[in-house]
Amino acid sequence: MTMQFKLMEKGSMANDKIDVLREVAAALLDEVKALKPLKTVDVGRGINFNEEVTRFEVYLIESALERTGGHQMRAAQLLNLKYTTFHEKLKRFQIAPR
Repeated sequence: MTMQFKLMEKGSMANDKIDVLREVAAALLDEVKALKPLKTVDVGRGINFNEEVTRFEVYLIESALERTGGHQMRAAQLLNLKYTTFHEKLKRFQIAPR
């Protein structure tokens, strides 16, 4: 094995490590974004249960779409929903995938 080949191989390994670090950093940023706080609900003043459930469903669907880059099938799988159910919710809540 020549010295030049060894250096090229080490450079390739370094590039691979950098690529892995980029992927890990991107995944960590996605996780941090997912930690955004939910709107708090003041039950003491009374709430509309159905509106709050709808708001939470929309939040979950939008988060799944964001996490999957807008891929509806993967977002449905992430939420453990049948695709037809997921698609019906998109239409009902007027959520436009990006």
